[in-house]
Amino acid sequence: MVKHYRKGEVFVWQGDVIKYFGFIRKGYFKYTITDTEGYEHITGFVFSNGLVGDFLSSVNKESVKTNIIAATDAEVIQCSVTVLKHQLANSPELHRILAEGLFRQAYMRYLDLHGSSPKARYLALLKRCPDILQNITLKEMASYLQITPTHLSRIRKELTFTNNTLE
Repeated sequence: MVKHYRKGEVFVWQGDVIKYFGFIRKGYFKYTITDTEGYEHITGFVFSNGLVGDFLSSVNKESVKTNIIAATDAEVIQCSVTVLKHQLANSPELHRILAEGLFRQAYMRYLDLHGSSPKARYLALLKRCPDILQNITLKEMASYLQITPTHLSRIRKELTFTNNTLE
């Protein structure tokens, strides 16, 4: 079924067991986690033409480790986890493709965090999603980049004054 989410609407809360998995036709979602001291951190984004959900929760009925929240108004084709589990049980190839895709995504994010500078990560994200700064705060952007808001401000100032572009 097609479901519309308004910016800020929750797809699933951290701690719940997920009921749906979806394909994003328009918009994007942010994944957030609340640490033991009550601070929220952005752990990821999923954009148009991507899958939104939590694979481990879907397959193993585990609680979700993140909140998944619409960062923009979004349109999602979603199906129940029951249907997804049935498809995965009947198609080991689909299960393998999904698992490998998710592993690749996590591994590439890990390598990016360690192999790219914060400035390079910032520019890559802006290139991938040019309107992102209209939809999240600078504090959220800094959280995703794993830098302080002050460091992000310095990067933005440097780019402004050196006339760098996203190309």
